[in-house]
Amino acid sequence: MKICIRNGLVKLLFASLILCAAATAAYAQTTLKMWTFLATSGTDPRATALKHVADGFNKSQKEYVVEIESIPYARIDNNVIQATAAGQGPDILNVYSDQLALHVAAKTIVPLDDLLAKEPATFLNDFVTKLDFFTFDGKKMAVPWETRVWMLWYRADLLKNAGVGVPKTLDELTATGAKLSTDQIMGFGFGASTGSLGAGAIETFTPLLWAAGGDLFDASGKTTINSPAGVRVMTWIRDLVAKKAMRQSVISMSIDDTMSSFKAGTTAMTFMGSYRVAAGRAASATGPNLQTAPIPGFTADKPSPARLAGQTLTIGANSKNREGAWRFIKYYTSTESQLAFAAAGVMPSRISTYENAFFTDNPAGQEVRSWTAYARTYGRIGRTPSDFNKLSEELAKAIQSVLAQNVDPKQALDTAAAAYNAGK
Repeated sequence: MKICIRNGLVKLLFASLILCAAATAAYAQTTLKMWTFLATSGTDPRATALKHVADGFNKSQKEYVVEIESIPYARIDNNVIQATAAGQGPDILNVYSDQLALHVAAKTIVPLDDLLAKEPATFLNDFVTKLDFFTFDGKKMAVPWETRVWMLWYRADLLKNAGVGVPKTLDELTATGAKLSTDQIMGFGFGASTGSLGAGAIETFTPLLWAAGGDLFDASGKTTINSPAGVRVMTWIRDLVAKKAMRQSVISMSIDDTMSSFKAGTTAMTFMGSYRVAAGRAASATGPNLQTAPIPGFTADKPSPARLAGQTLTIGANSKNREGAWRFIKYYTSTESQLAFAAAGVMPSRISTYENAFFTDNPAGQEVRSWTAYARTYGRIGRTPSDFNKLSEELAKAIQSVLAQNVDPKQALDTAAAAYNAGK
């Protein structure tokens, strides 16, 4: 009798273990690692939106759980390249469109064609920037989750107090900057250092170069920043300091320093991206005083071309869960997720998102729509090479030599172009 009872208990225990293992397997979730420049906490409204999207995805299904790792944007690309080489790269990677060529060359990401082939035309044709733009060697490498445009930022209260309007030309911007400048306030400023990958320099220079009729590269991939158009822009930058609209101290400022200066109320005007507006208003000195307008051109009849770019989502070369990674990318680019980021001042990448009432009934949505109108009318997006960061840094050095050492603009740009083209 004891033997029978003992055998029965063993069988019961064994059956329980099997049921427990089955239940565990049924609810086991595969972890997906996502690396991005955004944090999931802090004062940036995009952080709140990112957390909302990640939490929403994790709650929407039981197969996968995404974990976000935040890495500063000046380091994320190198970190990914190193991690991928060691077999430790992420499943999902946020890549800035200007850096896509770098990651394609480094083989940190994989093509998405087989996954995109399963999607309907309503998905494939619904992006503001067509997916073909993200094609390298005939393979689509990324899907955009936002669009961004660079604009003139200005402090409406300071312009009002000075009795001046929003500048429509670059000459007007110089004159306005001079009127706004005081011992405490710089009328116009931008990040001219090599810090943050020289982003402040290249993002300021590019739309003005286009406005002057120039381009960053020729057909062979060599830079042409030292063209007559480039010299015209560099001369204008030099004159900003000569005419007291900007201080020479910009040579030590990164784009993040410029952002901090604007939020502190010590810079009255700058060129900055739409994606930072919400964060820029999160300061007592700015708030609704931060207003935007098209970047002025050399003539009043039209503004400078609107430089477009955007953050994209890609699948890492080390990912063993491509289907799960793709599911998260689709969730990230869904209408619900796009609206969460739009509320944080981010321009959606999906055309259909703009049909939501948020963009007609909500003041924040109306502002995003106005940026989109500027982008659609004057927008321009260009392919960037894998060594784009080198050009940004050489351009920043050229600006520094002009402002700090009084080097001739043509000579400074010739030096920068030669340094960049030497590797071509």
